[in-house]
Amino acid sequence: MTSTSHELSQLGEEYRTRPGTPMIGPYSVHQMDDFYAALARGEVKPTGIMNYLQRLYIAERVRPGDRVVDVCCGSGLQLPVLYRYQPELGAYTGLDISADNLAQARARLADLRKQSSSRMSIDFHEIDVAQPWPVTGPFDVAVYTSALEHLPRERGIASLRHAATALAPNGQLYLSTPNTPGDPPRKLQHRVHVYEWSHAELTAVLDEVGLDIVTVVGILPPQTREATEEAVYKRFGDGGAALYHSLRENAPDALLGPVVSTALAEDASEVLYVCVRRTT
Repeated sequence: MTSTSHELSQLGEEYRTRPGTPMIGPYSVHQMDDFYAALARGEVKPTGIMNYLQRLYIAERVRPGDRVVDVCCGSGLQLPVLYRYQPELGAYTGLDISADNLAQARARLADLRKQSSSRMSIDFHEIDVAQPWPVTGPFDVAVYTSALEHLPRERGIASLRHAATALAPNGQLYLSTPNTPGDPPRKLQHRVHVYEWSHAELTAVLDEVGLDIVTVVGILPPQTREATEEAVYKRFGDGGAALYHSLRENAPDALLGPVVSTALAEDASEVLYVCVRRTT
């Protein structure tokens, strides 16, 4: 059961998008930090490492010739690792509702083309991804990272349906979003978001739109260190807990949290789902 805007207004502020968050209609267009620029100036945050981790995970798994659609592509943060690790990509199409975001993506592309001999086909479209898409594919890969939570629930479902329809048979969707347990209304982990999903709710919707989950990869740890320790122990027992404690003594938290999360699946506070389009 979802909550109306009126119902949310009766709840505490932790359930609602923070006033002043940049919006286009009902969508938050707040962008995550440019982790490439942050790392270059020596700034390392768990969310930045998470973002790099998921982008690299995808770039290492796409194949030469693949046609990729980047849903809510923002400022084009997926592009640098694609250029570096899969320059033989067939085509890349970026979709976003924000003209400002797309201008940043085009500027990033211009810089990349100065540094690379890759001539992969790239285009961008300014669209509302909950509405019918001007591009129909079929695409081999859909990238939908750290964006679903910026849409209201029903529009998010519509966008997932469009992504599934645009995929070729057995095409893959890489979808990441916060994992916020419990029934709605839910307190937002990050108040620049509009609607955060629970693992149970989202997996049911993915099945409904014709997507089968192949892998669940955690990308941010549980909310507290104690919860992380408990999740590690539950999955790996005393040996895993001992290893985690040893890593904690030596590895910076900003690096350790996202890396440990990759073994925690739906116990993580942000999750990357690898899905395939169902063929029957």
